[in-house]
Amino acid sequence: MRNRAVLGVMIAPAIVLFIFTFLAPFIITGRLSLYDSDYMTREFIGLKNFGKAFKDYYFQKSFFNAFAIMVFTVPLQVYAAYRFAMILATFADRTQAGFRLALYLPSLAAGVVMALLWRWMLQRDGLINQITALFGAAPVLWMAYAWPARVAMAMIALSGNTGALVLLLAAALCRIPAEVYDAAIIDGANTRQYRRYILRPLIMPMILLIVMLTMVEAMQVWETIFVLWKSGGPEGSVASPVYEIFRTAFELGQQGYAAAKGLIFLVVIAVMLAIKQRIEKWVKV
Repeated sequence: MRNRAVLGVMIAPAIVLFIFTFLAPFIITGRLSLYDSDYMTREFIGLKNFGKAFKDYYFQKSFFNAFAIMVFTVPLQVYAAYRFAMILATFADRTQAGFRLALYLPSLAAGVVMALLWRWMLQRDGLINQITALFGAAPVLWMAYAWPARVAMAMIALSGNTGALVLLLAAALCRIPAEVYDAAIIDGANTRQYRRYILRPLIMPMILLIVMLTMVEAMQVWETIFVLWKSGGPEGSVASPVYEIFRTAFELGQQGYAAAKGLIFLVVIAVMLAIKQRIEKWVKV
């Protein structure tokens, strides 16, 4: 009995946190999604909000926008994080700590601060166009057209999140015993073969986690979009699903409809997670 009491005390904070941060909001959101609700009135309409969301052009386009940005960010972030982590592994512990801090610092900056900095750099006479002008390129109106705006969002994501991903991969590399490398060399493998056939499979679960985090981040970003454009970008070209949910709830005042969109987005994330776990099991086999 005493052990059960101790166990109950130990897990109670986690249970309370789960209830107040996930279960209760989930139930409230599910109930709200069944109503045509605004700031003043509420009318029960069943599942009509979900049907409306599936037909919503801008909500559909927000997923396309996220996918388009993923095409830029996921490969580059995974590759950059892997290369930086491999380079860091060659340094002494103190040197690694300094570089890790330098790489991680940009991710500590608030999203609004990063957005304001990038708004200055993306202007017609901003830093980005000044750098490209050195190579003879014409100025690009990054914030005025659809695909330049998506490329700009990809650059913002690369500048803010890559450092944190480097730390994750560096932690995965630290978990691999040095004896694994020694055994591979004794068996006749060179460094390139060790990295390709031994190291990469060992850190593949972390790489899959990084891919998942990068994809989810592309769909969740909203404060950068709000600061730079306030309208989802030119022709709604950079609006993410979460930005669309935010706009529906707080700009259009349709809380019930926004709740339905939020639940659909939750299902999409759950499906992505299930696919990731499936791939991870397949890789391990």
